[in-house]
Amino acid sequence: MPIVIEDAAFPLVVVTLPKVWTETEWDTYLAQMRRFPARRRAYVTLTDARGAGTPSAAQRRRAAEVMAEDAETSRAYNVANALVFDSAILRGMVTAITWLTPPPVPMQSFATPALALAWLDDTFVARKGVRLESWGPFETDRPR
Repeated sequence: MPIVIEDAAFPLVVVTLPKVWTETEWDTYLAQMRRFPARRRAYVTLTDARGAGTPSAAQRRRAAEVMAEDAETSRAYNVANALVFDSAILRGMVTAITWLTPPPVPMQSFATPALALAWLDDTFVARKGVRLESWGPFETDRPR
């Protein structure tokens, strides 16, 4: 299964990471993610990494390079990023990393998509004054 990027519920972008991916799939993913700040419209990203593998050192380095190159545009349009991990250890690692090296936009990790989307929705309201129109594939998890 490849890395899946779903933007049908834009401004919500949902990324689903598989157990394994190739170098080409990682590079394609990074290139596709650059499309969103280029739209020059506010958006949030949920990365569903439950059961996913982890990027190699080279892949992490390329991701960091892309984030650095796009930092200004991302700060302007990327409202927040939420990561969903099964592992409490991985969630803790993300928290520690963001303390040591704050990302250019708010980022937090969560145990479930519903918790992540509630935070993304609240963060979007705080920045843009409106709620996300849809929670995309997780709409049934949205509180009524």
